[in-house]
Amino acid sequence: MLLKENTYHQQSLLAKYTRTGDDQIIEQLQNFKPKGIKYYRHLIFNIIYDGVSNAYPITTDFFGEEKMKELADDFFKNHSCQTFQVWEMPREFKDYIIEKRKDLCEQYPFLPDLLLFEWMEIEIFMMPDEPLPEYSNQGNILKDKLVLNPELQILFFQYPVHLYHPQKIKQEHKGEYFVLIHRHPDTKEVIFTELSPATVKIIEALYEQPLNFDEIQKLFPNSSLQQKNQLKKFIHQSIQNKIILGFKK
Repeated sequence: MLLKENTYHQQSLLAKYTRTGDDQIIEQLQNFKPKGIKYYRHLIFNIIYDGVSNAYPITTDFFGEEKMKELADDFFKNHSCQTFQVWEMPREFKDYIIEKRKDLCEQYPFLPDLLLFEWMEIEIFMMPDEPLPEYSNQGNILKDKLVLNPELQILFFQYPVHLYHPQKIKQEHKGEYFVLIHRHPDTKEVIFTELSPATVKIIEALYEQPLNFDEIQKLFPNSSLQQKNQLKKFIHQSIQNKIILGFKK
């Protein structure tokens, strides 16, 4: 059923006031008590702020509650959310800050990395379950092929937001940082692991197909004994925390 033109207009005004808090709009609303409308906007804004601050606790701690509320209000007023799910709304907040608040990103160059770092924990935790390949917990690292956990993603950062509180990050820290984020198949815990360029290469190769250690070593034809031992250590650790699920049956 189509809404009457006046009803649609009133609903649009209510939505606009809820987002902007512009008191001039209240004068155009019919059969509404101004005090009640203001209370309603306050409730909706609290939902927005709670969602943002809970999704970005490190960012909130860095900026402080007052500044974070200012950013949430800016986002609420000026961005038309596309998602219907409250838990996804902070992703749009991240995109809004990176795309529209260039002033902040210039003042704090690590901010895009920090927002992505915090958001990805939610995204990986909430991702749909991927069908896990068959694997065995028993096997020989040197001979048996290793099966990678499909519920993972490699992130690239210019700043070490995974290592330091933002107050301690300086311009000289700028570089190349690789972080793997994955969801443990049993506990559903989201885990971050720092990667080197070499271990990134291993993960990318295992993503294509299961490999054993001998096949992995071929990715590094000139590696030393120390480097080979480091690769073995990484694989052992990856099996323990379920970056690598186990061995191909």
